Amino acid sequence: KSAPAPFQIKKLDVLCSKSVRYLVLDFNGEGCFGKVAKCLNLKTSEITAIKIHKMSENHMIKKEVEMLTKIRALDPEKKNLVRFIDNFMFQDASCLAFEMLDRSLWDLLNQRQTTLSLHEIRPITQQLLVAFEALKIIGIIHTDLKPDNVMLVNHHEEPFRVKLIDFGLALPASKVKVGMTVQPCAYRAPEVTLGLPISEAIDMWALGCVMAFLYFGDNLFPGQSTYHMMKAVCRLLNTPREYTKATGVQPRNPRWIFNDGRNLDKSVECYAEVDDYTEYEDRMAFLHFLKGLLDTDAQTRFTPERAQRHCFVTMFHLHHEDMGTNSYAEDALELMTVSPRDDSEESNVKIIGHLSTTPKALQQGPAL
Repeated sequence: KSAPAPFQIKKLDVLCSKSVRYLVLDFNGEGCFGKVAKCLNLKTSEITAIKIHKMSENHMIKKEVEMLTKIRALDPEKKNLVRFIDNFMFQDASCLAFEMLDRSLWDLLNQRQTTLSLHEIRPITQQLLVAFEALKIIGIIHTDLKPDNVMLVNHHEEPFRVKLIDFGLALPASKVKVGMTVQPCAYRAPEVTLGLPISEAIDMWALGCVMAFLYFGDNLFPGQSTYHMMKAVCRLLNTPREYTKATGVQPRNPRWIFNDGRNLDKSVECYAEVDDYTEYEDRMAFLHFLKGLLDTDAQTRFTPERAQRHCFVTMFHLHHEDMGTNSYAEDALELMTVSPRDDSEESNVKIIGHLSTTPKALQQGPAL
């Protein structure tokens, strides 16, 4: 009897590794790679997510296992990375076992039908910065950051605690080559499109795009084509006119929320009404932070370390004397408890300094 293909695996089947048996309870998702099964570890009774690949000998699986094995050296709880449990073959299916998480940021926005507030975006951002700092230290570029690949751990019990997932397209920083095409189009850094040297900085660009998606509810840059994406970068970020001239005749614009010609400053400032000055100041800090991540020059773009010291993350600009009576500041502090800082991080907060109490000072560019 021939072995079943991955898509013939069904509920209540039992997947067997060398030491553990997993009962398939349900299927949580399906993609070009195969399926994700919700399974019960029959040895520990732990609910586990198992990624079942279509082809057992696919070189992509080997690459993913290599990256996951390297990432195992990091603490998945402190570094906000998905916990990799095991990899095994079951008949003709290649299986990767992970901790079971809640839902993706993409799913969250679809379910609640509203965008996230800055209070909600901030802890997500801080946790991802910790993850990317850890990956940078061990020389790994994720290359596939998007809302689908950021998972809430348990949104009911720990609101907005997240982990970075899916290292199927991750690359060692030492092995990237000029001209490689990586990242989804709408989250692709300019240096990738233009054939310039690639580094960990491309993940920071993608983080800026994800933050904007959470804030606006749509991609900051259109993903229909590289041309449309780069044209939008030029217009939205006010990059040099020389590139716009080099792009030729402008085609009809695709459907895109920023088609009215606003740049990023105006888009953030005018997106929604602001109730008080504290909220406006926070919005300007967010804008300044976003522009630091979306710096078209990879050399001056925010690094994870630098970004963690920015006032949008540290909330230094919210530390007024009347903070105890300011509901906006109180709400911001409450949601940040999901990503507490250790002692070494606290020292960084103290040296950052306040950008300015004048919002205009935040609009002069990303340099700190």
